[in-house]
Amino acid sequence: MMAMLAAMLVATQGAPPPETEMLVVAERMKRLKLETRTDRRTGVARCVMKRRSGDPVFDALMCDAVLACAKTVTTRPAMEACLAPTLEGHALDLAARRAAALKN
Repeated sequence: MMAMLAAMLVATQGAPPPETEMLVVAERMKRLKLETRTDRRTGVARCVMKRRSGDPVFDALMCDAVLACAKTVTTRPAMEACLAPTLEGHALDLAARRAAALKN
């Protein structure tokens, strides 16, 4: 899973986030298990957490991203490509927060 995450982050444009943040995101991805379910009557999709990552903000971010991607993609590689910008953004956000904490 960590190799897949690293490949997805490298494939995106711009400077990759620092390795520390990539590892944090990879560990959270490893723990997280979620699936989407669609109500047959209403057609509304929802996210079901099978196992949480330990970070409620990350869980919500991934749930929103998976629901958004599920509207347009049907294969695992397409889902990974769709989620890559969200994962990179989260890693960059972690790096920015860590740098701000070190300055204080």
